[in-house]
Amino acid sequence: METREINKGRMAYLNKYKKMKNKIITLSLISMSFFACKKEKDIVSLPPPITNSPELITSIELQFRDSANTSNLITAKYRDPDGPGGNSAVQFDSIKLQANKTYFVDLLLFDETKNPIDTVSKEIFNERDEHQFFFEHSNTISTLYLDVDTKGLPIGLKTKWRTKNSSFGTSKVILKHQTNGTKNGSVSTGETDVEVTFKNKVQ
Repeated sequence: METREINKGRMAYLNKYKKMKNKIITLSLISMSFFACKKEKDIVSLPPPITNSPELITSIELQFRDSANTSNLITAKYRDPDGPGGNSAVQFDSIKLQANKTYFVDLLLFDETKNPIDTVSKEIFNERDEHQFFFEHSNTISTLYLDVDTKGLPIGLKTKWRTKNSSFGTSKVILKHQTNGTKNGSVSTGETDVEVTFKNKVQ
């Protein structure tokens, strides 16, 4: 009789122990699940890094105004509407200026792949501390900058061109993108966003 009571008590204890053990395991699993969910919930996905990709430039327009008669406007355009690597340029003007003259020059850039057409030169001005135009002439034309960035370095959206005696040659327009404080007035610094060589005629 005693043995039966002991076995009965032992069985009751074991059943109670199993229930407690199962309860502890269940609570542990719920707790782990809760913290795992909370951990995933607390993780904030970071946005992708902002990259300043170069603008697509399909068209360049040079506007020349005679300093002695600013109503006299001369334009020279380069247009490649589908951008680099596609079809050839559909317009490539020569620059035609008079000898012994001074011209005020505005330089405009466009992205014709967008609708409406994007005036990229506005964005270049907004990022003027990282951009500079350079002008290389093979004949007697000379260029003077009329605009500067916030650090006093040239930009090149507004310039003054002076011609001397009659000649034929070329005028190369180069836009450099010079990031992270590397802009120093040198054409050898940074990446080239634009490089177009116009034929010119001074007469």
